[in-house]
Amino acid sequence: MVNLNMSKYTIITLDEAPSTNSWALENISCLDDGAVVYTAKQTAGRGRYNRKWVCDESDNIYMSLVLKPKSADNYPFANLTQYLSVVVCRLLSSEFLLNARIKWPNDILVNGAKISGILAEAYTHNNKIEAVILGLGLNINMKQETLDKIDQKATSISAVTGKNYNSETVLKKLIDTFYESYDEFVSLGFSCIKDLYISKCDFLGKNILISENGEKKQYFAKAIDSDGLLIALNENNEECKIITGDLLC
Repeated sequence: MVNLNMSKYTIITLDEAPSTNSWALENISCLDDGAVVYTAKQTAGRGRYNRKWVCDESDNIYMSLVLKPKSADNYPFANLTQYLSVVVCRLLSSEFLLNARIKWPNDILVNGAKISGILAEAYTHNNKIEAVILGLGLNINMKQETLDKIDQKATSISAVTGKNYNSETVLKKLIDTFYESYDEFVSLGFSCIKDLYISKCDFLGKNILISENGEKKQYFAKAIDSDGLLIALNENNEECKIITGDLLC
């Protein structure tokens, strides 16, 4: 394990870890607010609903941000993954000229294929949220033969651009981009990213299939409200708000 003290944050680099989120949760008392846990190889990565995040390659980004708000009052816990999804889109656009899109609520797609996934997990003590671990997997140099083994359409920056990149350089640019607007996001909440989030959404104005508690339901994705919730029309043309769920198509 190597600790790199940056001007705004500490990067803890692990040679290998089952999951950076799990490692961060197990060592939460030793980690400062803003710390970043990073590994070159993650052996048991997971996404939402405990899906496996394929991570046999050692040249991608597997990381977790440790966030310990001084006060839970008005802290935008519910929108953290949406904020990070916007950050990733900004990075992919500015650094690699990729047209990244967001699949509800926070998967990142390029050319219709998943390039990044996000998972937030809360650390609670005495029924109070004391920290949030914000995990991210971003495919940097994953080769096509590995991508083809994944059970969903997936891609990497290298697969799209035809170039290889230094994953640690990309990591630092990603963290810098995250913290550029983080204080504003904490202060204003979803409103400060709403327009950009909506502009990147790949599902609005379409018929979608959502899995909720194992049940699949058809909706029409109408809009995103001021709290970041999905406003949709059900099969009876009734308006409803979707808080959780998995967008299948």
